[in-house]
Amino acid sequence: MAKTAEVFAQRWTPLLVRELCFGPLRFTELHSGVPSMSRALLVQRLAELEEAGVIATEPMGQGKLYRLTSAGESLRDIIVLMSSWGQRYGQGRLGPADMDPTMLVWSMKRQIDPCQLPDRDIVLRLEFRGLPKAHAARRYWWIILRPNDVEVCFKAPDCEVDVVIAADLEALIRVWMGYAGLAEASQASAVSLHGDPMLVRAVKRILGLADEPHHRTLTFKAHAAVAA
Repeated sequence: MAKTAEVFAQRWTPLLVRELCFGPLRFTELHSGVPSMSRALLVQRLAELEEAGVIATEPMGQGKLYRLTSAGESLRDIIVLMSSWGQRYGQGRLGPADMDPTMLVWSMKRQIDPCQLPDRDIVLRLEFRGLPKAHAARRYWWIILRPNDVEVCFKAPDCEVDVVIAADLEALIRVWMGYAGLAEASQASAVSLHGDPMLVRAVKRILGLADEPHHRTLTFKAHAAVAA
């Protein structure tokens, strides 16, 4: 246990392993998953994990691709257990540091099951209220749900929006995490969905926005691409 803690129990390290559970990533992609971590510390932690045999690198264009080794893959069960514990016992600990729209949208994208994707493109716009001052510039986001891909944009794409989710940031975080139900949040005008009813239902299903609170189980694996 002590030897595991020496490698795994440093600040940010479990989150880096979590990111790499979704598949090999470039440095910028890793940093997007842990945006509050400084780039200098990210470089340091990656070097430590590589030295410990948890990750390996391979050349990728002008940079590197980071991936889990077999030792790193063995930590996946710990990540799943930590996630389950936090889902069950940590919901009352949401604080200002958790009010990050980037983390929410990034998490939404990673948890979308390719088997749930629509048979046509659906463009979703997210409009957040109640953002901390540090994140005020990230009020608007777009998610393009394609039959074989999911794209996240923080600049308006050149296509028509099908569904709009307008929400208090904290309220949508709680609904997406399963801590609160969409029905109650909608009744309180904290979260609202607008658009064609059929497409709204599809977005709710794809994002896993349930009408009632529930224990959401998160997955930590790379999804295979879906054939068009």
